[in-house]
Amino acid sequence: MSTATIGVVVAAGSATRMGEPKALMPIGRRPMLQWVVDAAEASSLSRVVVVTGHGEEAIRQGIQLNRAEWAHNPEPERGTMSSLRAGLEAMGPARAVVKLVSDQPEIRTSVIDALLLAWNPDHYDTALVAYTDGDGHPLLVATEALTGLGEGDRRLWRLIEERPDRVLRVTSNQPRPVDVNTPEDYRAVIDRLSARP
Repeated sequence: MSTATIGVVVAAGSATRMGEPKALMPIGRRPMLQWVVDAAEASSLSRVVVVTGHGEEAIRQGIQLNRAEWAHNPEPERGTMSSLRAGLEAMGPARAVVKLVSDQPEIRTSVIDALLLAWNPDHYDTALVAYTDGDGHPLLVATEALTGLGEGDRRLWRLIEERPDRVLRVTSNQPRPVDVNTPEDYRAVIDRLSARP
């Protein structure tokens, strides 16, 4: 059985709420998605894959990958679970997958590594981060726990709710990363990242 833990960066959505593709919106000197990719590539994840769908050509031209690889989701309208599966299919066998989303540029390498270090597959199906203001990404899920899961953007969260005794929460003293869905969110995350040491 593979002991690999694969990081899947979900970047296949159409970002209709923002009115333009979010992945390439600039934050400092980097596109939004680049912040997430850089954090994942710097972590101790075995492999990293970035899953694209809508706007694929522009995203692949605008984002620099080092050790990460690209994968394609042919049906991104089916939601994030379809992107997660597309990423895993491209990467091959894995013990666990860490889901990262393209519109949370505040994700930190240290948080990803803390999840990987703390997770014990004998005791937990899933792991997440308990921030100062609530639970959030990244989400770590044992690949065995994905068997039989349906589609939908909230399916992993429902898995967590259904098996609370199999969920590991790793505490962070940071606020939950902003999920950039509106122009107000975008301005807030720019302010917060510019203030980061």
